[in-house]
Amino acid sequence: MRLVRADLPGGGRGPAAPAAVRRARVRRTALIGVPVAAVLAAGVIVPGSLHLGGASGQGVRAGGHQDTGPREKPQWMPLVPGTTENLSATVDRIVLAAAAQPSLTPRQDQFIYIKSKVSFLRVGTNPATRKTDTWITPLHTRQIWKSPDGEKGFLYEPGGALSDVEPDGTDLDHGPGVSGDTRHSYNSMKALPTDPDALLKRLYQGGKRGNPDDDWMAFKEINSLLSEQIAPSATSAALYKVAARIPGVELVPKANDADGRQGIAIAFTRASTRHEWIFDKDTYAYLGQRQVLVQEEEGLKPGTVVGQTTVIERAVTDAKKELPDGKRL
Repeated sequence: MRLVRADLPGGGRGPAAPAAVRRARVRRTALIGVPVAAVLAAGVIVPGSLHLGGASGQGVRAGGHQDTGPREKPQWMPLVPGTTENLSATVDRIVLAAAAQPSLTPRQDQFIYIKSKVSFLRVGTNPATRKTDTWITPLHTRQIWKSPDGEKGFLYEPGGALSDVEPDGTDLDHGPGVSGDTRHSYNSMKALPTDPDALLKRLYQGGKRGNPDDDWMAFKEINSLLSEQIAPSATSAALYKVAARIPGVELVPKANDADGRQGIAIAFTRASTRHEWIFDKDTYAYLGQRQVLVQEEEGLKPGTVVGQTTVIERAVTDAKKELPDGKRL
């Protein structure tokens, strides 16, 4: 049996990482090209000062290796300031929209399937100049399968062209003796409390609300839970609700997703980069994410989009590499 639904709500360097960053554990698949839209999720250090994800950058390759691939001129648009005005009321509407969505419920022998269009920042060594280079990949399709317990998976992203992603797909199984971080699996998501106070305490992982590093880690943890995942409606609604209680979270009244659809965004700015969750401006349904520079970095001016994603489809399938229509990859 295959369950399918598209456009579900919710579902991305200093000398020493702060304690909150050190608490974040990195699963093996963090290096397997997760888009910068999910850059919030876990800890790959990005050389230089371009601050995609604080001291983390899931999907951003560390430098020091030869790397080539397709490139495109980064998208730019006038920077719309964030505000806390109407934040609470807007989040309430997002929460209602999320809670109203029917939930997909996978069996433990099934797989969560996410198809998205992504573009992300890459850092590598230019073979011609032997210097570190930074560029944005063209928008391309990404498909991923994950087991509910987070132990098995498969990634198909030929347009990503990362050196550790096979053109025919990459197996993400942990395998015998391989320990993975499954905190962001469907099973872990389902076990989260929906009481706002209890959930917020869980998200801060012992950190202190009002401490900038801990606030960032709490926001990033929500993104990690919702990126390339499905969630019970009550859980995704609760996560959005507590996001509004994190200091530094703002409303961006105008934001476009990777398909050019107009919406609004719930955002958090970390160093030079604003991380946005984009929602339809009328229905408040989740559309995607993007990362926008708010300060000039690496020769890129404010308003430059350095990462984005649009969720095309979420579904439950019976096997890895099985598509929602029953066909095989």
